Amino acid sequence: MGTVKSTQRNEPKGMQRSGIQTLDRSYSLLQQVVKSGYRGRSISELGDASGLSTPTVYRLVRALKDLGLLRQPLSRGPVYPGPELLSWGELIREALDNIAHMHLLDMAETLKDSFFLMVPDGFQVLCLDIVDGQNPARSYTRRKGDRIPFGIGQASIAILSFMSEHEQAHILDHNEPAFLRARGITRRRVREAIANCQHLEITCGVEESDPPEFTGLAVPVFGKERKPVAALSCCLRRSRLSDDHYDKLTKALLTSARAISHNLFDSVEPTR
Repeated sequence: MGTVKSTQRNEPKGMQRSGIQTLDRSYSLLQQVVKSGYRGRSISELGDASGLSTPTVYRLVRALKDLGLLRQPLSRGPVYPGPELLSWGELIREALDNIAHMHLLDMAETLKDSFFLMVPDGFQVLCLDIVDGQNPARSYTRRKGDRIPFGIGQASIAILSFMSEHEQAHILDHNEPAFLRARGITRRRVREAIANCQHLEITCGVEESDPPEFTGLAVPVFGKERKPVAALSCCLRRSRLSDDHYDKLTKALLTSARAISHNLFDSVEPTR
């Protein structure tokens, strides 16, 4: 009887270890696919990145496809995020909106300007929320749901600055001929704005590209591994941007962005 009981105790432990290993491997594959973005990942690339054998990758990908977490339009083609995985992104976006809204309200009440929550959306940034203070202002974004091409406006620069160089190049290759040239915005000027934002973690956008009567500031909101998940920005008339008001806006935006990152992701640490 003692031997039977010992076997019964050991089986769940073995099953537990196997389950945890499968979960770890599946999570690793999901990470690789998400990081690959629009390019997707082939089975061989997933094997190389994870160190798993090709049969194991096939088995895990098939299970993740069945769950809707991955999709593979062509049987031997690249693997992409599936609808269920994308819905998780929508949940994070909703949580981001809910948490950020209180910060936008507080800044609008205290500083009297208009404040925006923007998130990356393909080759553009999407406005999720706007809160107006006593001095409302609009330049590029007029209402919730508006989309602005990357490279235009402060919020897009704040997010673009902390994307990978590959992502930046891909976006600018698309947006420069389609949107930026018509506004007199060159890749060189965008790169200058990116370099300044990377150094200061705050941006006024591409110099002299805003409508002449308006200006603004934006800061990135970071997720894990300092991946930009959103931007907080403000819009105001240039006549309001004194040195003192600039300092107050900068402090409020940075403090709010870091608080949002902490509330959503917890492990994000301030850089200064």
